Amino acid sequence: MEFNMKSSPIYMLFFFLLSVMSQETPAAASLPGPGFVKAKPFALTKNNLVTELPFLGKEYQLTFELKVTKFGAVDTRSVIHLSATGADCCNVGDRVPAVWITKDKKFHIAATVNGIGNYYQDVPTVLEENKWILVEISQTLVDGKYIYEILVNEESVHKIENTTPQVWGPVKVFAADDWYPSVEGQIKNLMIETKNE
Repeated sequence: MEFNMKSSPIYMLFFFLLSVMSQETPAAASLPGPGFVKAKPFALTKNNLVTELPFLGKEYQLTFELKVTKFGAVDTRSVIHLSATGADCCNVGDRVPAVWITKDKKFHIAATVNGIGNYYQDVPTVLEENKWILVEISQTLVDGKYIYEILVNEESVHKIENTTPQVWGPVKVFAADDWYPSVEGQIKNLMIETKNE
C-alpha cells in the first residue's frame, strides 16, 4: 500500500495553517509531534538559527519554498541545515537533512541515511532566479519500511529505504548555516513536522 503524503490530514492542515498564519509559531497542537511553521518569506542569512526542535522522529517532513534572487560563483551556498550535533559534516546526525545550491544552479541535498552521515544527492533540476520552487524532504513509514524521499515541485527526484532510521534531538534549524555562504534569496512556507515514536 503506497502512502500519499498529499492526502494526509497533516498535509492538508499544513496548508490551512499557512493561510491563516502570518509569523513563525510552534506547530499547532493537532500535529502529531513537535514541529515548526514559518509562513512569511524571510531572507537567508549565514548562521541564522531559525528554531530548535526538541526532537526529529524517524518519520518527518521538511517543506519550504525557495526563491534565489542571485546565483553566485561560490561552489556551494547554504539554504537550510538541520543538525542534531551542531556540526557541519560528516558524522551521523550532522545533516538531518541539509540543502545547498551549487554554482551549477542545482540542489545538493544531504541527510543521514543508512548509517551514512553525508548521504547526498545532486538534484538535476536547474533553478532559475526570482522563481519560487517547492522542496519537500521526508521520511515516512510505508509497509514497515522507512522511506527517505526528495521532491522538487511535487516531483519525486530520489527515493530510498533508510534501514537505520533514528530519533534525533535536540535539532537546530539553520537558514542558512554557519559553514557555507548563504544563498542570496528567500524562503517561505517553511514547515517541519514529525511524529512521536
